[in-house]
Amino acid sequence: MRKTIRYIQILLLVLAVSLAFVSKAQISNTQWREHLPYRKAIALETSDDYVFCLTESGLFQYGLKDNGISTYSKTKGLSDSEISAIAWDKQNTCLIIAYANGNIDLLKENQVVNIPDVKNHSSISKKGINQVLVSGSKSYLATDFGIVVVNVAKAEIADTYFIGKQAQKIKVNQIQIEADQIYAATDQGIYQADVNSSNLADFNNWSQIQSIPNITKACQNLLAINKKLFVSRLLDDDKSELLYFDGFTWKTIRQNTSKIYSLRLIENQIYLVQDQKIECFNANALQVGQVNVSGNRSFRDIIQSNSRLFIADYNKSMLELTENKTVVIKPDGPRDHDLKNIYSFSSDVWAVPHAFDNNYQALQKQGLFYQFRNQIWKDFSSESISELRDVKDIHCLSNNKNDASLLYAGSWGNGLFVLKDLKYQKHWNALNSPLGTKGIGDLHSDSDGNLWILDANSNAPVKVLTPENKWISLHYSPLKNRNDLLKIQCLQNGDKWVLRSLGDPVFAFNENGSVENEDDDAFMSFQIRDENKNPIGNVVYDFVEDQNQQLWVGTERGVAVYTNPGTIFREGEFYAYRPIITINESTQYLLGSEKVLSIAVDGANKKWLGTKNSGVYYVSEDGEEQLKHFTKDNSPLPSNTIEKISVNPKTGDVFFLTDKGLISYQNKVTEGEETYGKLYVYPNPVRETYRGDIVVSGLVSNSIVKITDVSGNLVWEGKSKGGQYIWNGRNFNGSRVHTGVYLIFCATEDGAKSEVIKLLFIN
Repeated sequence: MRKTIRYIQILLLVLAVSLAFVSKAQISNTQWREHLPYRKAIALETSDDYVFCLTESGLFQYGLKDNGISTYSKTKGLSDSEISAIAWDKQNTCLIIAYANGNIDLLKENQVVNIPDVKNHSSISKKGINQVLVSGSKSYLATDFGIVVVNVAKAEIADTYFIGKQAQKIKVNQIQIEADQIYAATDQGIYQADVNSSNLADFNNWSQIQSIPNITKACQNLLAINKKLFVSRLLDDDKSELLYFDGFTWKTIRQNTSKIYSLRLIENQIYLVQDQKIECFNANALQVGQVNVSGNRSFRDIIQSNSRLFIADYNKSMLELTENKTVVIKPDGPRDHDLKNIYSFSSDVWAVPHAFDNNYQALQKQGLFYQFRNQIWKDFSSESISELRDVKDIHCLSNNKNDASLLYAGSWGNGLFVLKDLKYQKHWNALNSPLGTKGIGDLHSDSDGNLWILDANSNAPVKVLTPENKWISLHYSPLKNRNDLLKIQCLQNGDKWVLRSLGDPVFAFNENGSVENEDDDAFMSFQIRDENKNPIGNVVYDFVEDQNQQLWVGTERGVAVYTNPGTIFREGEFYAYRPIITINESTQYLLGSEKVLSIAVDGANKKWLGTKNSGVYYVSEDGEEQLKHFTKDNSPLPSNTIEKISVNPKTGDVFFLTDKGLISYQNKVTEGEETYGKLYVYPNPVRETYRGDIVVSGLVSNSIVKITDVSGNLVWEGKSKGGQYIWNGRNFNGSRVHTGVYLIFCATEDGAKSEVIKLLFIN
């Protein structure tokens, strides 16, 4: 016994922290933005001025006075991404934010104080925080290993309780304090103790409630009122039971009912929250009413603030209930968290959800896709396009490279949809085209405006839709009757590359200038090999063509580059090379030990590389210099698994689709224009209080930029990266330039094209 108590004391000393180990951060990171659905609401908290809503993808607050909505995330100073519990500390005017990995943030007056000690503790494996209970000056955290007590005023861990027998670590799902007792609903029944005990860290001061039926059965939700207890327990994934202790005996008041998500005490009534209904009970376990909400429902929590009732809905986000009507409250974002791919066409960014499982079986999800334009997300679904009413599983998009007004949306089993100027134009399917019924694997437009389509499980696996709406079917045998047709890329030289199942050879073909005549076509399956015929990587995840018509390939062993991919069907040797890079005095193949899942090219022909385990890398045009490396530890990235990357050519914003959500980074490198017709500078004028970058946009790639005052004195010059040039407002001496009008001269490298624009600078 003494050894056990001594062990606990030592462990408590390790867990306890001083203020010296607490980190602080201001909520500010303007270069990053998270794009989350904020739809699957699971928990609510309230202060005098705000309602806080926790969703599966993020946290937001709603202003009770001004109706304003603000989000909180890693891009705005939080320490982590997977928030598991929140609580409002009225005494310290602080929102406590707990994470699934044991991390803790205290949010007060737009400042975050981080307490990472539970997260960083090496002797505890499961560190999830399931609930936060604020009681006076202490906050109690129900964790996967016991109870952690936080002194919020000092921003430190005050105590840790291992309450199982012999100090066993057990999962605590919820904590309640009522009168002089503290109760813990655990995976091994209910434990209680005298909350005023001088040593709750001693497990001997905790006892397991023996009178409840099946005493060791896991308890999820717990509510205490007037020394009476309400307890919910799961029977299976979808069923629960509700038990009531009246001070003497236990009674089952709901048996084999639908899953119970929350028990809330509001004005001395107990609110029982289930998926489709919310019932009200008095302290004697008698039902006294229910919350009436019309329409589809998926409830998870309920709370009251200033006589206003709010509901966390798993499908709609947060609802405010007024006279039996509901108002949806949520931040802007795509509707779906489970996104499959992102695309950038012109100045828009598009996203699509998953459509099939690992066995290529349709998920039967509502057919929709998302557009990000002018900083706002818009859904394209049956609500905006009636022709999508019965459509399922749209999962791939393409623009038309010869007609910017056209957008194509491919589905898994429901054909191809054509939009012109974002209005429905045509639906192609097995009834009015050669398309099969299994689904479209991918699609891509060539420079002539032909749409190339991978048709799954088809005897003619490649379909072509011409600008004249003529269909052509191609019968390449290596692609026949396969479901795993993952990507098609039309190269500038006329070749098409196809990615099949991971581990399969890449397939390439060329129709030899005559799409309708298949007899003269060339095609080949091949592994990615170097000049010595040695395999570089047997698994290919992605490939993309850069501005120099080089093909960059992401493999299980880093990056391979074909400097002249056209030699596969023409004269010359066909092989890839591996860029060599020096990082921290170590020379190595570019990401040679990494799985590179996605590659994107920006306006300066530099490459963004997304990996399976190490975040994202930004490298030079040739891949021999690392420019940036973002991970979840040094940036707001929610995960180090980067599934897809897309660069908006007009804004330079880079979108990273991770396995835990979509996030973008403002890189300010844009695609170059053909002329200077769209040249502009912002901000203009530059105010005396402005200290950010001055951006010249609409440039031809690699423009020479010279900045002079009105007398012709040169104050700065440089060369653009892609279609933008960044100036910090200083001269060659490093001093901020004087107030006045400045002329920005822009010219191509050969001087054939030029333009000048004026800028008013106030200092």
